[in-house]
Amino acid sequence: SLERLKRESVDLFFLHNPIAPETGDGALSLDLVLRSGGVMDAIERMREQGLTRFTGMTALGDNESVKQAIGSGRFDCAQVYYNMLNPSAARAMPPAWQGHSFDGLVAACRAQGTASMVIRALASGVLAAEQRHGREVVITDDSPLDVEAARARAAFGALGLDESGRTPYGTRSQTALRYVLANPDLSCTEVGLAELDHLEQALEAAAADPLPADALAKLEPVYESNFGLG
Repeated sequence: SLERLKRESVDLFFLHNPIAPETGDGALSLDLVLRSGGVMDAIERMREQGLTRFTGMTALGDNESVKQAIGSGRFDCAQVYYNMLNPSAARAMPPAWQGHSFDGLVAACRAQGTASMVIRALASGVLAAEQRHGREVVITDDSPLDVEAARARAAFGALGLDESGRTPYGTRSQTALRYVLANPDLSCTEVGLAELDHLEQALEAAAADPLPADALAKLEPVYESNFGLG
């Protein structure tokens, strides 16, 4: 891989497999990841050899196993699922809210001094546009695309989406990115790009202020009603 990249090392190497109590279906058990001679021993040897500067994990799988992996202190960074439709990784959600729970992940990162890198800031593109491109991949339970689209319509309705597809805070994508950037407990966010305009929108969102407190307050009734979906 380094030969193909024409590099002698990478800055950050991620363990991308979900972490679960047992190994199977692409997931790795917590024991296999952390035990002597396990996955992290191999990755840490790569760091000792100068092949990577930092190590990371993708915080998907069994939530308790993931939190234990973060708590081990063996990861410099964790990719955390977090967006305007599902911010459960960083806050308590109202009882009526439904969705895949990532409860406590950002707190676990903060306690351990592990950087939290946001993934899915645009919820597979559902927050970016009403139209689907056919390449969406859902990676959480309780989040089929039609339900996510309904959630997005409720959220943007509360924020004042106009006929041109903009809110008072920018385009749909910019509004969603500014939502993520409003949380100081998050280290950074990844952004998926398909064309140059997407990059330009992301740069404008990063240059703008985070979503203001009054906008965040408008979303609370949406969460409390489970996006009006019952």
